[in-house]
Formats: sequence, structure tokens, C-alpha cells
Amino acid sequence: MNVTWNDAVAFCQWLSRKEGQTYRLPTEAEWEYSCRAGTTTRFHNGDDPDALAEVGRVADAKGRKSFPHVHEMEIVEPGPGSFTAPVGSYRPNRWGLHDMHGNVWEWTGDWHGDEYYAHSPRDDPRGPGEDTVRVRRGGGWNSYPLYARSSFRNWNAPWSRCVNLGFRVVREIRSPASDDGARHKGG
Repeated sequence: MNVTWNDAVAFCQWLSRKEGQTYRLPTEAEWEYSCRAGTTTRFHNGDDPDALAEVGRVADAKGRKSFPHVHEMEIVEPGPGSFTAPVGSYRPNRWGLHDMHGNVWEWTGDWHGDEYYAHSPRDDPRGPGEDTVRVRRGGGWNSYPLYARSSFRNWNAPWSRCVNLGFRVVREIRSPASDDGARHKGG
């Protein structure tokens, strides 16, 4: 947590060199696809915001009455209910991925564009070519369920650093056909 987009990209580059594999941040579309794990509901465990706490560290869904703005939440002292939880503290989605909702917002590799999805390719959109802010997804430990939905989009400048902002990496896997450059064509 507390990692800029630039830091996350530098880590992926370092890990790629170290491992001899290609690591990168997921695209926004890859992130949402992975979060949903084949579901079409608001959260990978259904539509009930009160049930979200079963699968991720988020602010209490009912807390909106007490704290109309998440930035006004008072955390008296660090304890089991404040800040981040260790990875794997909550049930994973159907594909075994933990913490897709809550805990920390996660950087993606994409630039943000308000109108991008109105004109993007339907399959595996890669985000606009450039903009001023990068996309983050998933919500953080201090986010209400509204902001932790599978489809919710947020953004920050690449140099932004927040206590509720982190990342996960994607390792690209080469297909056997791409390793030798051969393409198979049926005939």
C-alpha cells in the first residue's frame, strides 16, 4: 500500500528482469473480468452490500448514516477492524482470487477516459492511449460497498500515494505457438 502507479510499474519491470518472465499491471478490463470470476452481480459474491464484508475489508455498509463522507471516518487506534487486512483474510472469488473487493484500491495499467467505453472495442479493451490519470479498481478498507463494486471505476495521478492504494500483478504466459513463431491454419 501507499504505492504510486510509477512505483508499481517499476516493481513489475524489476520482477520481469529477475524472473525472466513478463509481469505487468492488469488492464482495467482484465481486472474486472478477474474480479467478477464469471458473475454478473455487483460483487463477486452477489448483490447484497451487507454481504460484501464476507469477502473483503470495506467500511460497514450501514456506516453511511454515521459517516456521510468516507474521509470523515475516525479510526481511534489501529486494530483488527482498521486499515488493511493480511492477504487471504477473506474468502476468495470462484477463481481463487483474494481481496478483489476492498482492502486497497488496485492500480491498473490503463489511462482513464470518461467516454472511452462508449467507443471502445467490446472484447478486451485496452483503455485510451493517454490521459492525465490512471485507473484504480476494487475499493479500499475505508470504502463503502458502492465504491467496491466489480464495475466501479476510479482514478488517480500516476504519482499519487495513498494509504489505501496498492496493486496486483499479471504474469503473461506465452502460448506454445507464439514461442516458435509458428501459426496453425486449418485447411
